[in-house]
Amino acid sequence: MERDRYKEATQDMASHIGEKVLTVLRHPENQARLQTIMDPIVSHIIQRVFPYILLSAILFLILFILTIGTFWIVMRSGGIPTSVAIVS
Repeated sequence: MERDRYKEATQDMASHIGEKVLTVLRHPENQARLQTIMDPIVSHIIQRVFPYILLSAILFLILFILTIGTFWIVMRSGGIPTSVAIVS
């Protein structure tokens, strides 16, 4: 079986670049820079997504209340009938 030198070279290069990036990101000053860049981005995303999260929570609450109400009505009316008359 023949070795795929291109695949080996790209894997070596990718792992080498990944190690270098992690080395650079481990420095505290670079972490502080990254945090100053990421904080506005994350807060903007949260502000844009929050209405959808709120809407989903409200819909879930309405669905839960309707389910409990349906359960209460069924239980109050005597539950599920055990025998059903079949008319032929």
